[in-house]
Amino acid sequence: MPNDTTIVNINNKGVDQNTFDAIVIGSGMSGGWAAKELCDHGLKTLVLERGRDVKHIKDYPTTNKNPWDFPHRGRMPIKTEKENPIVARLLCLWRVNRSFFVKDKEHPYVQEKPFDWIRGYQVGGKSLLWARATQRWSKFDLKVP
Repeated sequence: MPNDTTIVNINNKGVDQNTFDAIVIGSGMSGGWAAKELCDHGLKTLVLERGRDVKHIKDYPTTNKNPWDFPHRGRMPIKTEKENPIVARLLCLWRVNRSFFVKDKEHPYVQEKPFDWIRGYQVGGKSLLWARATQRWSKFDLKVP
C-alpha cells in the first residue's frame, strides 16, 4: 500500500494520445490516399507500415546505371525468376529494383483464383516502382481520339 509520501506517476493523457478515429494499414497508393482523405476530414489517423523508410539516392544505388552495365542487361537470372514465379510476371522486375519486392517463398499465399499479389514492404509500398508506366485516367484517356 502506498503511504502518503509515495508519488505515483500516471500518464492521464496516454489514452488520448493513443486513441485514433481511423487506422490505415500500409502507406502505398491506396493507404496513403485513404490516410490523406481521412485527415482532410478531421479524423485523427494512424498509418502503420511494416517496411523500411526509403532514403532518396542512398537506397537507389543503381539508378544512374545503363542497362548494359548489368549482367544480362539488368534482367533477373532465370533461377531467380523460377524461384519467384508470381513476382517474375511483373515487367518492372529488374536487378536494379529487386530489393523493393517481396520474394514469393518468404510470404506465400494460396492462389484460389488468378490473382497476382505482388508486395513491396517499404514506406510508399509499390508506388515507388512506377515501372515506366503512368496511369492518367482522364476523360481523354478513356475515349478514342
